[in-house]
This record gives sequence, structure tokens and C-alpha cells, in this order.
Amino acid sequence: MISTYDSDGTAAGAAAGLIITLIFTAFYVVLVVGIYVVSSWFLSKIFVKAGEPAWKGWVPVYNSWTFLELGGQAGWWALVAFVPVVNIASSVFICIAAYNIGLRFGKTGVWLILYILVPYVWWGIFAFNASVWNPQPIAGIFIAPDWARPTSAVLRYVPQARPVYAPPPSSGPQNPGY
Repeated sequence: MISTYDSDGTAAGAAAGLIITLIFTAFYVVLVVGIYVVSSWFLSKIFVKAGEPAWKGWVPVYNSWTFLELGGQAGWWALVAFVPVVNIASSVFICIAAYNIGLRFGKTGVWLILYILVPYVWWGIFAFNASVWNPQPIAGIFIAPDWARPTSAVLRYVPQARPVYAPPPSSGPQNPGY
């Protein structure tokens, strides 16, 4: 058995090191879980505004896949993000998807800078602001080249926004009996 002893012959230093390591590990796990929960919550809100089910925001790789498809890119770029060096291309397509999603929400291209620098803030703003998803093609949207588009009909699915409730128009003041 290997153990570390202080100069007085006790294992107090090793125990203190273990306790500090456990504290930092617990803090790290809580931080990672917190970031996952907040980002998934933001993505689920964005997906609902775009007409997708909220649960897609909570599935780790599938939320990136859905984000890419909402932005007019091939969802399989989310899988390419796990391949070293090639993941740079995936990051570019994710940024293009963020640009397209921003345009669909009525934002300008300048919002892409915020996404590149702090995507969590971008997601939070888009999740809770009053912008409305526009499912119609908009001028300026970058569509992926043919080689980067999905090939199956299922993957080419572009979700339509759910209709927004509008109260029936009033017919003006009623004039009963006149």
C-alpha cells in the first residue's frame, strides 16, 4: 500500500489532499450539470418558438442536430463535432445555423458575434425575448451546399411554426334594439 505521510509520521496530509480533491470534484460536477440544465432549458424554449417539441432541447447530441436543421444545415454536422480537426468545419456550420435562426427570428447578422462569443447568452435572449419564428424563406439565409445537405426526406424536414392564437376581431359596438 502506498501512502503519504507528513514529517511527523501521520497521514493527515494525504487525507487533507483527498478532501480538497473531493470538494473540487463535487463543485465541478455541480457546475457542469448546471450549465447543461440551463443550456438545455434555453434550447427547449427556442425549439418551442420554432415549432419543435421542447424535449429535443434536453437530448445532448440531438439538440445540436435539431439546432442545425432549424438553421438550414445538415444535422449530421452535430456528429462530426466529435471528430478532431474536422470539428472546426462543424463549428462553422453551427455558426451559420445560428445566423439563419437569428434571421428567422427577425434579428440582424450582428447577433452572430454574440453567439460566437457567448452562445449561452444568445440562447437565453432568443429563448425569452418577444421575437417570433418566421418559417418562410428570408433573404440572406445561407443554405448549405448540396454536398452538405441531408439526403433523406426525413432529414430534409423543415418544421413549420405553430399558429399563434389571435383573438377574433370585434365587429365594433353593438347596437341592440335600434
